[in-house]
Amino acid sequence: MTPEKSSQGSTARMIEACLGRPLQPGEMGVLLARAGVGKTACLTHIALEALSRGKKVLHACIDELPDKVKIWYEELYRNMAGSGSDQALLQTAREGMVSSRFIMSYMHHTFSPSKLQEGMRNLAEQVQFRPDLIVLDGLDFERITRNQLEALQQIAKECGAAVWFSCRTHRHIDIVNERGIPYPCHELDDLFQAILFLEPEPKTISIVVLKHYDAYQPDKERLYLNPRTFLLDEAGNGQSDEDR
Repeated sequence: MTPEKSSQGSTARMIEACLGRPLQPGEMGVLLARAGVGKTACLTHIALEALSRGKKVLHACIDELPDKVKIWYEELYRNMAGSGSDQALLQTAREGMVSSRFIMSYMHHTFSPSKLQEGMRNLAEQVQFRPDLIVLDGLDFERITRNQLEALQQIAKECGAAVWFSCRTHRHIDIVNERGIPYPCHELDDLFQAILFLEPEPKTISIVVLKHYDAYQPDKERLYLNPRTFLLDEAGNGQSDEDR
């Protein structure tokens, strides 16, 4: 896929800028950050990028109401629309939010790979919906087992979808493996093709690529997000177009 030359904040920019291209079917990525830094917003950004390309998205959230997730989409879409993003991509994303996105909500104690698989099977049978991207927000990586993650990976391979997770890290736990991956992903990093870390700074949020396929701590330029809009901030100063 040829990178698109688009303006700051474009729907096509964040993952493309970080990784060069979206994850492929059967591949998994995870966003690491402390509480409140912006994991859900960034997962929503990734989902909107996929929708803007005409892809189908299943957004599975744990311990969150679907209506609140929809508010994230609407707010981020408005930010993108006000940033000078490509209008054709925005229109495709808007249409996709209606026809190509499903939101499933689980209480934490009810979620399991088999429950997700059952829900996806029902969507396929009842409305012929088969996702290209699965966003799984709120999974507790301090409790999930390797077998459960491998089961989710197998589901992704069977349905031909990429998967992005969020993972909460902790300021007070300084465990980091020899490859530079922090707790609680330090013993699971081999299962992921991409690992991104969101690091809060005084006026911005930086995105650090910790792993990309077989490369750990790859030589990739650090990117920045505006903490108000969660769009790319090329200057790294927390300002959006309308602030300038």
